[in-house]
Amino acid sequence: MRYLTFSFRLFVWFCLRNLRNHPGRTVAVLFGIALGAAVFTSVRLSIHASLNSFIKSMNHITGSAQRVLVRPGGYVPESLITKVLNHPAIESASPFLTTYIKASTDTDNLFLLIGIDPVLDRAFRNWNTGGSHGLQGVVWLDLMKEPYTIIIGEPLARRLGCKKNDMLTLEHTYQKTDFRVLEILTPDGLSLVEGGYVALTDIATFQEFTGLYGLVDRIDLRFNSPITQKDMEAFKKTLPDGILLASPSTTRDSGQKMIGSYQLNLSILSFASLFVGMFLVYSLVAINATSRRKEIAILRSIGTSGNLIFVLFLSEGALFGIVGWVVALPISAILIKFMLGGISETISTLFVRVSVDRIYLAGWEVILSFGVTFITAVVAALQPAREATQVAPKEALGIIQQGMKKQESINRLALTGLLFTLLVPPISTLPDIMGMPLAGYIAMFLLFLGFSLMIPWLIERLGNAVSPLLRRMFGVSAYMAGCYVRDSGTRTAVSVGALMTAIALFGSLVIMINSFRKTVELWVHQTINGDLFLTPKLNEANQFRLLIDQRIVDGLQNLDKHLDVVTNRRFFLIREGIPYEFEVLDMEVFFRHGDYFWMKGDPDRVRPMVEQGEGVLVSEVFSNRTGLTIGDFFQEQIEDSFVKLPILGIVRDYRTQGGVVFYSKPHFKNRYHHPGSSGVRVYFKQRNQDLHDAVRRLQKEIITLFGDRFDMISGSRLRQSILRVFDETFAITSVLLLIALIIAALGIATTLTVLVMDRSHQLNTLLAVGAGYGQIRSMIFWEAAFLVVVGELSGTACGFVLSYILVYVINKQSFGWTFLYRVDWSTLGMSVPLIVLTALAAALPAIKLIFRQPPAILLREG
Repeated sequence: MRYLTFSFRLFVWFCLRNLRNHPGRTVAVLFGIALGAAVFTSVRLSIHASLNSFIKSMNHITGSAQRVLVRPGGYVPESLITKVLNHPAIESASPFLTTYIKASTDTDNLFLLIGIDPVLDRAFRNWNTGGSHGLQGVVWLDLMKEPYTIIIGEPLARRLGCKKNDMLTLEHTYQKTDFRVLEILTPDGLSLVEGGYVALTDIATFQEFTGLYGLVDRIDLRFNSPITQKDMEAFKKTLPDGILLASPSTTRDSGQKMIGSYQLNLSILSFASLFVGMFLVYSLVAINATSRRKEIAILRSIGTSGNLIFVLFLSEGALFGIVGWVVALPISAILIKFMLGGISETISTLFVRVSVDRIYLAGWEVILSFGVTFITAVVAALQPAREATQVAPKEALGIIQQGMKKQESINRLALTGLLFTLLVPPISTLPDIMGMPLAGYIAMFLLFLGFSLMIPWLIERLGNAVSPLLRRMFGVSAYMAGCYVRDSGTRTAVSVGALMTAIALFGSLVIMINSFRKTVELWVHQTINGDLFLTPKLNEANQFRLLIDQRIVDGLQNLDKHLDVVTNRRFFLIREGIPYEFEVLDMEVFFRHGDYFWMKGDPDRVRPMVEQGEGVLVSEVFSNRTGLTIGDFFQEQIEDSFVKLPILGIVRDYRTQGGVVFYSKPHFKNRYHHPGSSGVRVYFKQRNQDLHDAVRRLQKEIITLFGDRFDMISGSRLRQSILRVFDETFAITSVLLLIALIIAALGIATTLTVLVMDRSHQLNTLLAVGAGYGQIRSMIFWEAAFLVVVGELSGTACGFVLSYILVYVINKQSFGWTFLYRVDWSTLGMSVPLIVLTALAAALPAIKLIFRQPPAILLREG
């Protein structure tokens, strides 16, 4: 106990007092580590809030259902309920319907309308309006007996500015109808779905409003207990063809898995922001260890152990980690307001629809945030603390030992680094673990570690090679700079490793984003072609389940002989927990105007086979997720038909996380059943006209003939919107690129400052014997340039390897897709002078440090 008390008092006297004497440095480091921790924390909390909101909504929608009856890709006949309720194994059953609609006063925002049988549903889900038990029964009765009445969530009521008994005009695909608000839901049960932006109505009103007469999304079931597996199988045999008994949590589990993958990837990328704070901590602890060598020597000479010195400086890093994390909390509260909207919108666009109503401060997230911040700060202080233990007691007598002796053999480090680097390819090819690219992340870590360990060897070899050349071309200052950096040991290598990491991260992300965008551009213009796209209103939000009246389809196809009309039907299905799409369309007309982005299969041979309905094409994502490839059979229950077709080719498609399966619509109709049409794309046969004006005229004609019942968008606008969503999705990654450049400048500034303080007597001796201030400045600038060259060369090489891991391992295992490898040489080329200028600017503090005191005073003190 006495030892701990003494150690704490020594820490206060030796460390805290010094930090207090340099408030500028201390505040800068605290702000840096706090900013890095705040970015990491706010990203984690934003994703956690979105995930929590989604899971909570799915749990309340699922309720206490043990199983659900579904019809894959379609609706379940409501008449099945009577048969199910009469089965001896069934305790209770309830139909359930959902759709997204909007209010005429708030057309920019959608909300979820739920259709239930208030009597049957009480066994499954809870909802209340805050009234007494008797009044609650009246609400149930009014909801059933009075058509077009709803009960809405309090957040929705607040947004729409309505209250009990107000009238709301609601819009669905084919109609607008006035609804009366019976009551406002209390915040529990179904009112918590979609963040409270939800409304309940009787199932009969729902079906009349949406046109789904006699149909429901699913039927929820509860069984009499106990029920055996044999009883379950017997019950399945009583179901009509096309009706499946499924788990009620399938949608929740698949969505949770996709959001989890996004969370892992974004968390690891956001961790780069902590690099800023990490190297700030490294900088300050290293400066303190270097500038206070004489004080350390005095402590050592009076008996202080090297272990205690190590603990003192390591405690500085720990202090910055703890205080920085505390300071990060209010910064996180500010950042999360900006990040939450963007992240939740990205999740809604790419994965599943979420509506976040509050931030959830999960205990695990708080612990993780603190642990990552604390460990990062401590790791940053490890090397300076270790070097501080090497100060000899004799330095207290003024016997200065300039420079730190090397701790490791450069050749041994280089061989170890080469070994780590050689391990990267085999490790990166390992399969994912539970859908997470853990092998890819391990390969990334080994790659950074391997290149960092080889940097001392690279510095020494380049120093030997270029120092004589620098002397002949640029003089003695450049020669001395090259020699000193060459002989500076692992201290320089650490900061060059930081610079290398920053440049590698910058280069790899630039290559990945550019490759992805160029591939998406090709895919969009090749596959998402067409001059006009139309679908029933709100159909996209409702997974294209709403069909176009066949008479309207016929009218569109006969509208103009100069048009080619391609109808399609998209079925949203789930296979082994993976959501995907099955799309049928007229392949013959489609191939007349466009094509798929082929990956596997001979297009010239396969296209005629696809047109004739001999098999399906699958997207790369579907193939990677399911393991199915060319020659395998695609098998799935789709509505009332069991589809079994050979896979003829694999194409690129970036619309969904589970992929897409494509098939000929005419042949699906002939072989299975009429699928109907959920969307239409139109091509103009005459391509030499002003297509923009032609599309506008066609839109007006469609509205005149069929009314304003479609969401219509021109092909050019649709393609632009897809690319805009792509750019918005990677906006946060652009911030990481900026952080990478900040890390580069910080690494150079740290190294030069430490080197200058470490050899201040040498530099001032040169001044005292006649060296000019300009020569000293030139030497420091050449040292900076040397570090930049080594960092740029190693970082560029590491970045190219890292980009391959990102493109072909991490993205493939996380999301199932890859893309064409394209290097944006212009952006990478522009980064070189930017990094050079940043590094030279970083040399300025070190130069000022040299000339802070006259040489005579420093030499006399030495």
